[in-house]
Amino acid sequence: MTAFYRVSMLFLLLPLAGCFGMAPTEVPIPSVETVNPASRNNTLVVMLPGRGDRADAFIREGFEVAGQRNGFDTIAVDAHLGYYMQRSLLDRLHEDIVAPAIAAGYSKIWMLGISMGGLGSLLYASEYPEQVDGVILLAPFLGDRSAIETIVESGPLEEWNGEGEGLKDYEIAIWTWIRDARRNSGVTPLILGYGLSDGMAEGYDRLIDVIRPAGVYTREGGHKWTTWKPLWDEIAAELPL
Repeated sequence: MTAFYRVSMLFLLLPLAGCFGMAPTEVPIPSVETVNPASRNNTLVVMLPGRGDRADAFIREGFEVAGQRNGFDTIAVDAHLGYYMQRSLLDRLHEDIVAPAIAAGYSKIWMLGISMGGLGSLLYASEYPEQVDGVILLAPFLGDRSAIETIVESGPLEEWNGEGEGLKDYEIAIWTWIRDARRNSGVTPLILGYGLSDGMAEGYDRLIDVIRPAGVYTREGGHKWTTWKPLWDEIAAELPL
């Protein structure tokens, strides 16, 4: 695991720890897979929840139904705040979820992250780029606003040298991955979805030209499941398998 993740995540999330009871971390990381092993599809979407949510939220909201309807499988991972705080998320995702999925025969792995889960998805992609065929971000946390401004103001993202005053290591990691995905003409698709009333919507609007996602999906709504579920239904119907 890179120093990007190990050094910075603790400092990022310490102020948030008191907002929620710290759930215990488990090995292997728990997950909810609604797949019939006898009839697996070729593509698996690994779903990471936002801060304060757990894996069962995806099932409660019917996210797996979109996969069943559109020809891919899903696995909801209980990637709660504790794994970020203990800096074990990437190891657990790789050893407990992605590597076994590839061994089981999946030829494509997509990461889907909501809010904090978007950060986790990008961190995983930055650490294991060869294992990720695409990233879906729903209302993602992409770093502090000042950090994003620093990167955007430095010029074209493809020319960014991975440096900037005040940037945290995790911000450098996720934005380096985004930069490299753009340099490679979008070989690794990045899909963005968000509600137009989300508190971060203005920032996303500004970033579309910077990150040039393969797809942008918006609808009325805020930072909540009633916005993310219909966005996911739209994205799932058009996911390149």
